[in-house]
Amino acid sequence: MEKQIKCWTARSDLIGDQIMSLPILTFLERKFPNSYKYFSVLRKCSQAAPLYFNHTLIDKIVISDFNEGFGQTDKFYIDQCDIVLNTRPQHPFEQDWSNYRNIYEETWVMAGLPLLEFNNLSIEEKRPKLFRWFDIDKRDKSIMLHCFAGYGLDNHRSPSKTWWENFIKESFKLGYNIARLGHPREPVFDISSDKYYDLRNLSFIEQVQISISGSFYIGTDSGMSLAVAAYNEIPQITLLTNWSQNHFQNFFSLAPNNDKNINLFSKNGCDNINIDDVIEEIKHL
Repeated sequence: MEKQIKCWTARSDLIGDQIMSLPILTFLERKFPNSYKYFSVLRKCSQAAPLYFNHTLIDKIVISDFNEGFGQTDKFYIDQCDIVLNTRPQHPFEQDWSNYRNIYEETWVMAGLPLLEFNNLSIEEKRPKLFRWFDIDKRDKSIMLHCFAGYGLDNHRSPSKTWWENFIKESFKLGYNIARLGHPREPVFDISSDKYYDLRNLSFIEQVQISISGSFYIGTDSGMSLAVAAYNEIPQITLLTNWSQNHFQNFFSLAPNNDKNINLFSKNGCDNINIDDVIEEIKHL
């Protein structure tokens, strides 16, 4: 049966934002059963498009005409839609929303949807879900690290180079191999070991595939961490700090929504997270 109602959704600009917006698809399907859903991805984020292959609630992925905006192709699809969400809302960075809402609730509000509708979703429906269409080779006794948020440009969101180097050396004592993921422009670690693999030259989707192949994953509040959580296949540890303006409570508001995720938080910088605490969590895992 042809799908009558067409929807333009959900978030276009950033990979993490796209992941956070996936519960909106569940809401639209509940409100408009069997609706046709376009999923908008800005060209600058096109490397993440394979994440959404085989998603049960996405009918067509639309890569935008431009890196930072829409063109005639995008307009062609938007004009066909009965329901059009603002997939590029401007975030009120000056507001202290993180004290009162988590990233999924804030994404919902920015889409112009009533927060009450989000609260009416079940625990599982609130969790973004990705569906694996690729095979993976499990890597035993391996830690997958995504060390820096924002492609290494947002240093206030992540531990420092020195912190990571010290952590990796401690991890070696437990007998783990370390696969380091991220962007090539991030700092080079002074690590010399046959147990250390720098995989930052791989594509985004290849890094995601490797991330879910290990014993567990450690990252920060980044798009990569949100993607790993959405597959919900391996345990992960997320390192958090209150990096945004006037963030004084609700300190897990930036965390992935995943029952396999463990959050470790410290105020005023991830370097204040005790490496021994991370090692203890690894031992438990």
